[in-house]
Amino acid sequence: MDADASVLSTPLSTLESSPEAEYESRIANLDSTPVQCTTEHFSWRQLTDLSEKIPELQEQVGQISASCMGDCVALGTMRGLVVVTDYLGRVKSMLGSPTSPYGAVSAVAFSADYLALVAGYASGYVVVWDWAKGTTVSVSRPLQPSDSPGVAGHPADVAVTAVGFIGASKHRYISSSASGYVLYHHIVRRLLTTMSTVPLSTPGKTTDILFDAAPLAYGGHECATDDLGLVAVLTSAHLTVLKTRHGVEQRYRQACQPPTIGKDAKKQRPFTKRPYAGCLSWLPAHKSQRVATATDPATAQATLPKLAYSWGTSIHVLALELDYKVAANGAPLNSTESLARLRFEAVSTWEAIEDVVFCQWIDTDVLLYMTQSQRMFVFETKLRQETEVCASPPGSIAGQPWVTLATGAEAEPSYAQAIGVCRRRVFAVCGESSVYTGRLLAWTERLELLVEQNRHTDAITLAMGFYQGRTGQIVVGLPRQRQDSGDVALERRRHALVGSKLVELMRAALRQTFSDQSVSDSLMRALASVCVEACLAMDNHSLLFGEVFERYMLNPHRMRIYLETIEPFILSGDIARLPPQILNAMVDCYGATPQLVRRLGELLMNLRLSPGEFDIDRVLSSCRQHRLWRTFARVWLSMGDPVAPVISILAAASSEDDMSTEASVFGGEDDDDDEAPGIVIFDYLDMVIRGRRYPDGKPIKPQTTAEQYSALVTELVLPPVETANCSYSSSELQATFSTLLALLNLGTDRLLVTLNHVLGDSFTGLVNFIVKPAAGGAPSKHRDRSIRRASQVKSLMQLVVDTFFVLATSADREQSGLLTKRQNGLLSSFALTLYATRFPLIYLTDNSVDKWASILLRLDDPSTRVEREYAFELLFKLNPPQSYDSYIEPTRQAGFFRVLESIYCTLEQYDLALRTYLDHPEYIYHRAVFSAIKELAASRRPKALEGIAEFARGSAVELVEVDAESFVNTVDAVSSLSHDGIVATLADQAQAQFSYLRALLDPTPEATSRSPDHQRSAVTVTDERAPPNIGLSDEQHIVVYPFRSLVPGGEQHSNKHPQEYHERYLELMCRFNPGGVLAYLRQHADLSPEPFRLAYVQSICSKHGVSDGLVWVLMRLGDFSGALTTLIAQMDRETERMRAAVPATPCEDGEDGGEQASALGDADRERLLDHLDRTAHEVDGCVSVCRAALSKLGKDVAAQSAHCHDPDTPMSSDVAARAQSEYRALVSTQLCDLWLALLRKVLGYLHHTSRTLDGLATGVVATREAWQLVSKRQRWMLQSVLDALIFAASSASSLISLRHIIQQLLASGPAPDSVPSPQKQLGAGRSLGIAEIQHLLAVAVSAYKTEAQLMALTNVLVNYDLFTTFAQLVRSQKQGWHVASDSAGSRGAEAGVLGRHTSGGSPCCSQCGEWIFSDQRQSQAMAGLRKQIGQYYDSSSLRMLDLHVFEDASAQWQWIKLRSASTTYDEFLSNRSGRSGGSSSSAQRVVLFKCGHGFHWSCLTGSAGDAAAAKCLSGSSSQNHQLACPSCPGRAASA
Repeated sequence: MDADASVLSTPLSTLESSPEAEYESRIANLDSTPVQCTTEHFSWRQLTDLSEKIPELQEQVGQISASCMGDCVALGTMRGLVVVTDYLGRVKSMLGSPTSPYGAVSAVAFSADYLALVAGYASGYVVVWDWAKGTTVSVSRPLQPSDSPGVAGHPADVAVTAVGFIGASKHRYISSSASGYVLYHHIVRRLLTTMSTVPLSTPGKTTDILFDAAPLAYGGHECATDDLGLVAVLTSAHLTVLKTRHGVEQRYRQACQPPTIGKDAKKQRPFTKRPYAGCLSWLPAHKSQRVATATDPATAQATLPKLAYSWGTSIHVLALELDYKVAANGAPLNSTESLARLRFEAVSTWEAIEDVVFCQWIDTDVLLYMTQSQRMFVFETKLRQETEVCASPPGSIAGQPWVTLATGAEAEPSYAQAIGVCRRRVFAVCGESSVYTGRLLAWTERLELLVEQNRHTDAITLAMGFYQGRTGQIVVGLPRQRQDSGDVALERRRHALVGSKLVELMRAALRQTFSDQSVSDSLMRALASVCVEACLAMDNHSLLFGEVFERYMLNPHRMRIYLETIEPFILSGDIARLPPQILNAMVDCYGATPQLVRRLGELLMNLRLSPGEFDIDRVLSSCRQHRLWRTFARVWLSMGDPVAPVISILAAASSEDDMSTEASVFGGEDDDDDEAPGIVIFDYLDMVIRGRRYPDGKPIKPQTTAEQYSALVTELVLPPVETANCSYSSSELQATFSTLLALLNLGTDRLLVTLNHVLGDSFTGLVNFIVKPAAGGAPSKHRDRSIRRASQVKSLMQLVVDTFFVLATSADREQSGLLTKRQNGLLSSFALTLYATRFPLIYLTDNSVDKWASILLRLDDPSTRVEREYAFELLFKLNPPQSYDSYIEPTRQAGFFRVLESIYCTLEQYDLALRTYLDHPEYIYHRAVFSAIKELAASRRPKALEGIAEFARGSAVELVEVDAESFVNTVDAVSSLSHDGIVATLADQAQAQFSYLRALLDPTPEATSRSPDHQRSAVTVTDERAPPNIGLSDEQHIVVYPFRSLVPGGEQHSNKHPQEYHERYLELMCRFNPGGVLAYLRQHADLSPEPFRLAYVQSICSKHGVSDGLVWVLMRLGDFSGALTTLIAQMDRETERMRAAVPATPCEDGEDGGEQASALGDADRERLLDHLDRTAHEVDGCVSVCRAALSKLGKDVAAQSAHCHDPDTPMSSDVAARAQSEYRALVSTQLCDLWLALLRKVLGYLHHTSRTLDGLATGVVATREAWQLVSKRQRWMLQSVLDALIFAASSASSLISLRHIIQQLLASGPAPDSVPSPQKQLGAGRSLGIAEIQHLLAVAVSAYKTEAQLMALTNVLVNYDLFTTFAQLVRSQKQGWHVASDSAGSRGAEAGVLGRHTSGGSPCCSQCGEWIFSDQRQSQAMAGLRKQIGQYYDSSSLRMLDLHVFEDASAQWQWIKLRSASTTYDEFLSNRSGRSGGSSSSAQRVVLFKCGHGFHWSCLTGSAGDAAAAKCLSGSSSQNHQLACPSCPGRAASA
């Protein structure tokens, strides 16, 4: 808002001055009242005189219910009276009577001239008053039941919520009620005074809520819109603008979009739910005039009306545009009929933080609005900028809930009768009797308010924002514009208004701050910062370096604050020059520590300095003292001397102290690398030679200065010399190239990197150097026909090459050690590479090139071989020699194999060219030979193909060693090579031939030669002890026939290579990689044609001891007996190794001493377990052989049977049946012999272990523990064999007779400890002893899953049904565990000793009666189990056979151990955890007695009551204790 604008006419402004001058005077001097609530933007003050009189008025006329404020104050009361007062509280008029039927006043409004007043009442009446006379002008009564349908009016007993006069008229006005009616009233005075009422809006059948209705008031400036009588009506659904003059007509209608909830635009909140509100406000047409200034004349501007309305949180601003008809001469027609149409254009939209309940214009582009929480905001429509000016005035503003009372909808109350705006002031009635006025503070008032609060820094910051136009808030009194508008005139006006005030604020702040000695450093820093920013914003350096610095320089500490404050502005370039006084103060303040000196250097580098402005010697000495070479170089360069830093830093780096270690030159862990001389010097050279400032890299301005600096530094490092004169002595070289030699000693690699970067910059092409001739150097004609003039101009590239040539050739000739071999090699390589790549921009004579090339060849320095070879190769391509023969040997001695290859290719000696790849010392070049062969073969030259073939034959072994697979691929790709020739060439080299054949036949052995069972970390593929793998997993119970199923992918592949290759490869694999034989056989067995002969493979596998391959071949040939014999022999060897691993004496590596010191050590345990795992793997292999034999021979039997029953077979049925029976018996015998041999062997191992355990002494704890571990694992092996045997014999059509095997085993006994020879018969042996039978039955108990199966096995073994009589005997003795039958009666009859049973056959504890086990088998499985039991028993309950099969023969009870095994149905027993009184988190221990009684641990210990029972049950002692079953008195049993 402009402060120089004239007083604007607002919606409540007057047409002419009020006759009551004291009213205007009182309003104009409202600021003299005490401040009640003031923020940075807004100030609230209470109208004390009026507020003090209101309580007295309320006692007479009632509580205030509506108000309107302008030149006077109109207060409506709940008793139906309207009181008009001035701002002193003096009553001017009192309208109405308490006894009138109007009811409470709900709305009041003045006319434009403040002579008439319209009031709306809660009963529906609308009355126009001449308040000066106290008389009514017109009365509009509410509708009555007797009124005809054509009569317009408000409903009875519904409050009128809004009233207002239209334009400047006192006879046309509107009224709206809470029920949704909006009426237009027109008082017509002719012979009689009549009034017409026209409805503008009615509620209809919808549920729309009327938020507000307002007419367009008069604004003090005539406009065509005044003749339209516009009225705006806002409902919950639409905004409608109507014309009321000359007939009611709708001119604009806009549907309101419901507000959304959250971010989801599809979710709209219903308007009947709080919070929800709407309001509107007209801005009439007016004319503003700006006060003229010397640079800006006065201008006047008229504006058309605007309409602001809110719906929920959305605020919309519409501008009215008029389209006129014009006459023939282009002049507009002034008649009303000439108005073509009225347009509304949306000019601004804004989203408030919450629902808006009140809005009113306070200036042309400034809208004041209040939200539902009574927070007030100012919205600048042109700038689209919002500012929260304040909260509500002291005390809440009371709104009237007329809409809620009339409709029942929970809408926001109306605040239009509690808040008003007049002449940019806001008036509000708070509480019951307080009236406040508020206004926006001007920018000067805001600054003065901050100064009064001693917030000087905030005031300066705010003033700086005013000056720059970047406040982001509303500013009253200053010209406002968008930041991107570019209005220079407005900016000059703003600077003129604010600039002087900003200077005044800074001076006042400095006086106030420095007059107080107790001011903190933080406040000093803040003040200095804002002063610097303000002075730089105004470009007022005199104030910054004058008064501000003088205030701070009085105290050294505060001066340090000032200097630290201007640091960032210097580094950013905002301050480019400092007065000498401040410069010297900075030098004095920053020269104490290395950190401060470094900061000083950074500051000086960013300043424009002149000699004599500060003490430079002091700065440089401080840099030398603290080794701040980067700062040192900055200062010198800033003073215009680019050469001095190079000389000084090199001298410091070359001194004895600095050169003692490399870390001191290039920086170490404790030094700052940025300031190390070895880094600073090269960075400095890189930037200065390229014409850039050090260290920021910005271009040096002007261009001539940059070229001058570059030339000076370059001539210092690379003094221009003539290449014709290379006869320099060592002393002359040292004198001429002293700087260059020092840089080389400092870091040759860094120097060359710097030069390479410099030469790549386009700036260096602009710098040229003049080379003067040597003494007596008259112009001479050379072989290259060039004329040497008196002086020569050289580029930087030419200068580098010439300088390095002179230095390299002179050092090579003198041999004085001036340059090391590495330095000479690097310099020569760099210069010649530069020459070859930039030719013809760089010139060298042929003699110079030859001389330099010979230097590259003679230098014997491996560290620079790559660089020298690259440079020599470029020279060779640029200047090919006339004769290559003379270069072959020197090139080979120098190690330039790439060049040597090029020479041989030129001479067409391709075999020697390829040989260079293998002679190269780096392996990467060895592998590149295959790509070279393919590229050479692609040329298809006959000599090239011959050379390739000759090279391959002569270097076949080396090529295989490099990469056999790449060699094979190369042979396939090159037509002149063949695998037959390579294999024949490698005949005498078995290892190389094996690698070649592996790459040819099995290119990915790592991926295909290992099966999952074979990949065990404990066994490597080359270990001869590796267990065999016949190709079957443990879970696979099918025969491996046909073997095509083992090939990955299951497809039939073709064999592309001869059979001799495969057989030779298998023979070599048996020698060098026996672990991969089986995988190769499985992968290639089904290729067509046959890749190898099985008989040959059997012979080589037997010869080299490859057991897994031999087993596979024997199974392939159908010799299952031989395969099993091989595996048993391997198993015997592994068993012997296992027995050797058992410690014979107690271990001594215990950690705790005592008994634990004698235990089995971890190392011995791991070693023993490793052997046991190998043995178990061999057992699994044997089982797989037996299964494969069963499958193969079973198919043969089926095939023979089909052949016998074939009608085409000339054989009688008797003969066919006899032949089939004989063949089946023969096969069954073979299969039983296989299983019998395996059982005998495993049982023999277990028998040997048991005898060993029985013979051990009691004190050998480690040995006993080891043999117990062996016994446990061997039981597992026997159990796995029995599991497989039972599964194989379970089928009704099985060829295996379990009874035959068991009977033979009982008769023959286990196999001896070892098998002397494979020819020994599988079935021979001795009879089983008691121990062996016990072991067999113990494992059988675990192998069988039900009692019926175990009893059936016993009947099969003895060939007699023992259990028909035995079951009756057991039932008569009432012993054993019950397995309940289906009969409930039997369960009750057999309760007996066990007490009671649960459903499903679960026994219970004999002490507490709770069940011990829960049978969780499926019902189908239980039915199958009972069916099996029924084959041997009657329907009564069964008892478990009491077999003495546990490990401890003396134990009377056992812990039930459940073994997980795959069965045909899911069956397991588990402890019940929900026992009453016990913990349900874990299973309880159970004790079982042979007598048939069972107990929980806790029940048994509590009932026994002795320590012996507890000790026994806890397992703390291995001794036997006498413990009697509590249910069987007198029957003690050892437990």
